[in-house]
Amino acid sequence: MSRPRFTPSALAAAALLAACSSGTTANPPSPTPAPKPGEAEAPAPTSPGKGPAVSYRPVRSAAYRLERHDSLTLEYPGGGTQEQVRDRIAFLHVAVAETGTPGALQVAIVLDSLEALESGQPASPDSVVAARGTRWTAPLTSSGGLGPLTPDRKGTLPDELTGRLRLLFPALPAGGVREGMSWTDTTEYRLTADAFPGTERAVTTYTAAASDAADHQAITLESTGSYQRAGTRTQADQELQMTATGTRRGRHVFGLDGILVSAQGNDVGDMTITVPTVGQTVPVKQRGSYSASAIGR
Repeated sequence: MSRPRFTPSALAAAALLAACSSGTTANPPSPTPAPKPGEAEAPAPTSPGKGPAVSYRPVRSAAYRLERHDSLTLEYPGGGTQEQVRDRIAFLHVAVAETGTPGALQVAIVLDSLEALESGQPASPDSVVAARGTRWTAPLTSSGGLGPLTPDRKGTLPDELTGRLRLLFPALPAGGVREGMSWTDTTEYRLTADAFPGTERAVTTYTAAASDAADHQAITLESTGSYQRAGTRTQADQELQMTATGTRRGRHVFGLDGILVSAQGNDVGDMTITVPTVGQTVPVKQRGSYSASAIGR
């Protein structure tokens, strides 16, 4: 890897991405009205499927291990590059409760513990300690997707995790998912990704098949999709703008009781950081992978 000669704006871009290890969020975005629960309709399946329908149901407490790995390669003018690697392992407890409205559920997710590394080095211990115990809530429909996740505290690590927790609740088709079904979900949500607060629009196509487990008491969702993302942040008194596009692949396994058993996937994307005041751009290559597994199920 070559050693780049940084310009001031390039240094700002590097510092921006490295800021993920800090304990606070710099220049958080202004609050935006969250979509009301029930506004987003469950996607319609394009094929009828067969067998029992699987949908989200109440669960008192489910424990998960969620692991995420990301690598970013910044490409500077003159051919220099810089690579950053980010690793996260979160241990979570998830509860899904009825709300009194048919088909409407409420999700609560609590962060029990977190391991965070920045290019192989532990993240700030204070930021990790501050993130523990964070509680997110969100509306969920029995067949449909997860609504906006709201954490009970601010901070770089909680903000970052907010976008990752959606991986536990893929959008299910209207009436529940059956073997042989396929459907496409389009959704837009706020998130913090690669240190940028912003908005992401994702289009994901799912196909359901019987699990390869011997007892067939599960159903597997295979997915492919794409995303578009944009955000703005101020660093070193300069505004930096981010745009990104990429593709994703995933696999979720659900029990017939509607509880997630495991998930895994990966994504690849191209991001551009722009410093409008000097007209400079920094291209970034992104690769990521994730896995989630139920503990004690």
